[in-house]
Amino acid sequence: MMDFEETAMRILLVLAIIMVVIVMIGMFSSVFGWGTQHGDNKPTEKGCKQADTLKEYARLVDDMKCKGEPELKEFMEKYHSSMNEEQHKCIEHRADLGNELYEDEIMKCYKKHD
Repeated sequence: MMDFEETAMRILLVLAIIMVVIVMIGMFSSVFGWGTQHGDNKPTEKGCKQADTLKEYARLVDDMKCKGEPELKEFMEKYHSSMNEEQHKCIEHRADLGNELYEDEIMKCYKKHD
């Protein structure tokens, strides 16, 4: 039978191995680009123009590459074909609330009704 000290040492060894594995996963996840890829925290309106669909627009906002307050009419003309009915209603409702449409509201409407 193992005595108390030997058991405690084995438990500490297992915990140390687990901690090393967690640290290595964290390091490799950033090296290999796993997880959300956020931009340089300098989003621009120009970045928004790269999107051709609502999904791409929402992804650019989420990645912090797109920022702006698009005009509802122009936005709907460009992305209408890539929206479902719920997304369309949600975006119009958000624009009506404050007479402006913000990028985070667009992203929320996309994710909520995807």
